[in-house]
Amino acid sequence: MGGWVDFDMVKYFKLFQSLIIFFISYVMADQLDHSLTLEKKSVAILPGQNPENLKAISRKITSIVAAKAVELGRFNVIDRTQIESILAEQKRQLSGMIDENQIVEIGNLAAADQALIVKIITFGQRGVPPPKKETKKEEGEKGEKGEKGEKKEYDESLYEWIIKESVTAGLQKTLEGVELYPNNIQTIIKTEVGLLNIESGVLERNFHITASYTGGNTTASLSSALNIFGWQFSRKLREFYLIASEVIEKEGNKITILTGSDMGLDEGTIFEVNSLDEEKIYKGRVITMPGNPIALAKLTNVGKNTSSAEIIRQWKEVKTGHGVNEMIYDPTATEYEIKTRNGSNFTLNAKLWWSPFKKITTAVTGEIGTIKDMRGEDDPLLGLGIELKTKLLDIERFQLSTGISLPFNYFAKVDDDTNYVSQTFLNPSINLTTSIILHRKRDLFISLQYIPWNNDDKWEYSEIIEIENEDDPEEPANDLIYHPAVWDDGKIIPRLNTKGLYITIGIRFFDY
Repeated sequence: MGGWVDFDMVKYFKLFQSLIIFFISYVMADQLDHSLTLEKKSVAILPGQNPENLKAISRKITSIVAAKAVELGRFNVIDRTQIESILAEQKRQLSGMIDENQIVEIGNLAAADQALIVKIITFGQRGVPPPKKETKKEEGEKGEKGEKGEKKEYDESLYEWIIKESVTAGLQKTLEGVELYPNNIQTIIKTEVGLLNIESGVLERNFHITASYTGGNTTASLSSALNIFGWQFSRKLREFYLIASEVIEKEGNKITILTGSDMGLDEGTIFEVNSLDEEKIYKGRVITMPGNPIALAKLTNVGKNTSSAEIIRQWKEVKTGHGVNEMIYDPTATEYEIKTRNGSNFTLNAKLWWSPFKKITTAVTGEIGTIKDMRGEDDPLLGLGIELKTKLLDIERFQLSTGISLPFNYFAKVDDDTNYVSQTFLNPSINLTTSIILHRKRDLFISLQYIPWNNDDKWEYSEIIEIENEDDPEEPANDLIYHPAVWDDGKIIPRLNTKGLYITIGIRFFDY
């Protein structure tokens, strides 16, 4: 009897345990944000209502679309072959003309969530003349200049004109249907790609892609145009299924998110971290206030279904449970700054940074301003160059970085003989920059910059002179020569004093 009771108790305990597990699973599932992209979507790749004569190019395009969708890793792709197999079992056939009702029906048969519909709007190939280089003979036909500079019109008799037109017409008739430029083919492909929800039958999104290429024969030109189409489509496809996940762990500036390689993520992908939605009661109604962006994080290690990320920019505290949303494009940053030395030599600088959150980032720089020379005169300057920067310290809203700037500067003034003189030289510098985050897209920064040397005195002006033309003695040629600047005896030569320590203050704007 006791054995029977023990067995019964074990049975009831296991039943109770199963109920508890089921209840916890139900609660957790209810708490899970259904907006998270944790599973791949099944998508059918189908041609749109394409004309019969575009059937071949339609197959090529849909094949590329299917391959790019597979490559992205976020879709279970049901391609044309699988669909045709399914339809064969139903004793149906996939034609080149499919309307939306048929697409919904086919999608349901293939157990697809969505359908990518690829419609060819325009496709064409034709030979085009290559860029024409003008010869001296052609220039003469357009018009030659006489002794007084008047333009001589090309004199063509009526007889010559009739002969030329007759020959041209005869050639056109003879070459009718013959490609005149078989090695310079222009290929144009215009497509429309739509994303259809199979369940609702509603077209959720669509976009157009135009790919064109000129060069090579028909096959080579088409291949290049299709490659361009594939590249453009890949960038657009990510927008259809951006990853939304959440922070499940946080340690220092490291976080773990609930998505990995199973959804096609790669190292280096940047996510925006958002605070949780907040429910409030407003005028007797429960409303949901969406969360706000609080940080940016970059994936450093991608696992199967979780990924590690480093917080690269943070203006509010990140906690577990916060949402993360994939960013399509890498951010850029633009800086505007004022640079001075000892309250003089003011310059206005602008910089454009590509991928500002990489370990070593690069910017194109430009500057305009004045600099004092040895005479105490302000000489205007223009500058264009590059800058390299690396981060040394990152503490929440504060950053410290160092870098090197390589500007190519142009200076100008008037010498003592009223000649407009100038000089150009490379003026490298090293810098140390502190940044404070003011806003999710805006920083205030202060920089110390040191230029280690002055330039040599190379003021000079240019003069255009006529020289003998060896090819055509009757037509003189021009040459550009340079002369050193003229400075009066006894006066200080206005050498530029660029060496020294500069201070810079500016604003940085992020675009993402």
